[in-house]
Amino acid sequence: MLATLGALTVESLTGITWQDAGKVELIEGSSYLGQPLPFSLTTLIWIEVLVIGYIEFQRNAELDPEKRLYPGGKFFDPLGLAADPEKKATLQLAEIKHARLAMVAFLGFAVQAAVTGKGPLNNWATHLSDPLHTTIIDAFSS
Repeated sequence: MLATLGALTVESLTGITWQDAGKVELIEGSSYLGQPLPFSLTTLIWIEVLVIGYIEFQRNAELDPEKRLYPGGKFFDPLGLAADPEKKATLQLAEIKHARLAMVAFLGFAVQAAVTGKGPLNNWATHLSDPLHTTIIDAFSS
């Protein structure tokens, strides 16, 4: 879900499409909010692999399937939204539905990028400027 939001946010804030964001990082060097990082891109990748690997190892080491599949803990639900078991089941189902919708949306972003070479917001703006002649049929026919 965050990938879909991230693709839209990157393009709206910087004008760089999500599929080109990595190229800019390689050319200009590693930075965060314009500040240079003391790491190379390779070091950042290794840090991410090790941290996510450790988290996944800890999750898979849990023997109780309920705890292994669903995150939780004392600070995970500070507002107590899932205190009622029935409401918790409803929220879990809603989360799965939203995640599936976000995956389909990101698949649409990927297909648009492959066909047009532009990002989702740029494609949307192009379509809104001429909705009768900028369609999926026109993209595949040219």
